[in-house]
Amino acid sequence: MILLEKKWRLPDEKKIAESEGAQSLLDGILKARGIDSESEKATFLKSLPEDFYDPFLMNDMDVAVDRLIAAVSGGEKILICGDYDADGVTATAILTLFLRRLGANVDHVIPSRLVEGYGVSGALTDRIRARKPDLVVTVDCGVSNAAEIGELMDEGPDVIVTDHHEVKEVLPPALAVIDCKRPDNRYPFVHLCGAAVALKLVQACCIRLNSADSPAGSLSVAPDDWKNYIDIAALGTIADVVPMIGENRALVREGIGLLNNTGRVGLRALFDIVRPSANAPVRLNSTDIAFQIVPKINACGRMGDAVRALDLILTEDEKEAMNLAQELVTENSRRQLLEQKILEEAVEKIESNHQLIEGLRNPSMPIVVAGENWHVGILGIVASRLVSRYQRTAIVFTRIDDMLKGSCRTAGDYPILDCLKACGDSVAQYGGHKRAAGVSVEVARYGEFLGRIGEWAQSRNSEADIAEIDVDCTVRPERITVTAVEELSALEPYGEGNREPVFHLQGLRITQTQLVGAEKQHLKLTVAYKKNDSGKEKTETLDAIAFRAAEMADMFVPGSMVDMLVAPGINVWNGNKQVSLRVQDMHFMPIGRTIWDQPQLLENLYRNRIGIDKVALIGKCRVQDLCPTGPEMGILYQFLRDNCSEATNIVDLSYLARLVTGRYKKPLHAFKISRAMDIFCEAGLVQMQRINDDRCCFSLISVKDKVKLEDTETYQILRPHMGDVPGGQG
Repeated sequence: MILLEKKWRLPDEKKIAESEGAQSLLDGILKARGIDSESEKATFLKSLPEDFYDPFLMNDMDVAVDRLIAAVSGGEKILICGDYDADGVTATAILTLFLRRLGANVDHVIPSRLVEGYGVSGALTDRIRARKPDLVVTVDCGVSNAAEIGELMDEGPDVIVTDHHEVKEVLPPALAVIDCKRPDNRYPFVHLCGAAVALKLVQACCIRLNSADSPAGSLSVAPDDWKNYIDIAALGTIADVVPMIGENRALVREGIGLLNNTGRVGLRALFDIVRPSANAPVRLNSTDIAFQIVPKINACGRMGDAVRALDLILTEDEKEAMNLAQELVTENSRRQLLEQKILEEAVEKIESNHQLIEGLRNPSMPIVVAGENWHVGILGIVASRLVSRYQRTAIVFTRIDDMLKGSCRTAGDYPILDCLKACGDSVAQYGGHKRAAGVSVEVARYGEFLGRIGEWAQSRNSEADIAEIDVDCTVRPERITVTAVEELSALEPYGEGNREPVFHLQGLRITQTQLVGAEKQHLKLTVAYKKNDSGKEKTETLDAIAFRAAEMADMFVPGSMVDMLVAPGINVWNGNKQVSLRVQDMHFMPIGRTIWDQPQLLENLYRNRIGIDKVALIGKCRVQDLCPTGPEMGILYQFLRDNCSEATNIVDLSYLARLVTGRYKKPLHAFKISRAMDIFCEAGLVQMQRINDDRCCFSLISVKDKVKLEDTETYQILRPHMGDVPGGQG
């Protein structure tokens, strides 16, 4: 069992006041995100492709455009070298389709993730040479492959690099290097993905081909022809989780409309499989695309051959499109099964390893796990799942010969690149960005790598590295109306840097709960709140749903007072619109009793050898209220046996108290549970390690004979204040 309270990053008091004073929820969100003036608001909400910056502001763009147009005019063989993820596939598609439009002699190559690895690797250059190109153009890769690109340039073909990843100390010796992360960058927006950079190259070609001094000869395209590829670039932008601001926001806003009405037979075939009804198609938004479309495009690259995803975008044949779309769906299902298998193995390894405890005590210590024969294409997804499970940064490795290949995903403000850099030469190679990174370590140096990670984590030891839920505004529930929620759609598309709004609602009372869904895996709630209406207080209700939260039904029971984080939406039933809240998380409100509101305080006092009578005095309760009775220990142990059979269970005792209380309808607070757990440990029923005053890690110990709890030290200390205890457990 993993039962941990999540941290919330609430807005500061000034922003709360500004949000409450805003005329609408939309204005409150914009203010919370630093968009204050009317001009800034208008610019953000408009976000049109016409506002894009001049592509020739990008370093080397003029050189790249002239060389590319010359290659097309001269009938030279052009080879597009992409990457195997959705961003690389869409970037390759954009440039391939545009060059075909010009009548170019164009081909493409995408590396195999399993064989050739990322970027223009040495293995991939062999395939490039075999194609005998006159010009190689990289998309979404190449900036970190200086040696390989230098070799290609020495052997004959010119190379143009287009990329968006962080550059290293030395740029590739290519004819042109287009990357806004260059230290000498002149382009005003640095957050474009690989597909968007490819689109900027196409835009620049369209501008040059329509200029007075065009070198194109017989080549002819309209000035706005580049806009025909905005839909594909939007797909890549959503897939690569780049900040959804500036040009990216404009690109995706325009692209979503094009995608929902796409004439590309391959994308249409994939959308028709995803959307529930071809007769009444559901309009896909950026979230739908991110979670329903992108994984299927990525699946081919993760599982082996990404060319199938590229062929889907390029094809004009209906039958081929349907076959390829179905193949992508099948590959994604295979990926999901493999992901679950690897995740289960990783969790088993982690939770049988004492290093997990140290990692949870120090928020800067990442969860690190390595396995044999884990599919390298699945590691990043598994790392993300581990971040969600443990609220810590995770690094997942698989062994390939004498090398460990790893993928990192971060929690909180964890500076993963700084961490990997601090590991020095124990790391063979690394790269990435703030949220995700790749790393390679020699098997022989893995122990040294773990030691370096531990040293760095010990020196940092920052609470900022724990996963948090970012909250935009604290608002009164009555402000979340149908009209207000509909106005929020102006903020779309959502993504990194422009997430879907999350509102903090205070003082809600749960009045009803119900498990819903085909497998009863979702928790539907009705919550009540007090509303002041013309000086009179009245009670109103709202409906909310917590997806995949069935296990929380016994914790958040009717009558509970909670603060809630919600993302509001609109439900339409029989033509009527109604606000619906998607619950992101809930915290219990204080009830005015220290033993329930601040059990950590009392625990800290007790562990610092303050007598239990003084603890009771500070807690404003009777000593008897702090000591578990026999029946209460019986209930707790029964719960542990029924629900905590895993090798390692990690719980916040305050949450465990709420869960046990809700399930058995008998109040059992965290301090009592903590004393009962002490007794179980001393009796040999449980093995436990404390992480802090509320969080602990424990496992059950199998016993055959009856165990006498009254023989334990803690029992003897508490005995004068306890009720009757049964003769034993076991």
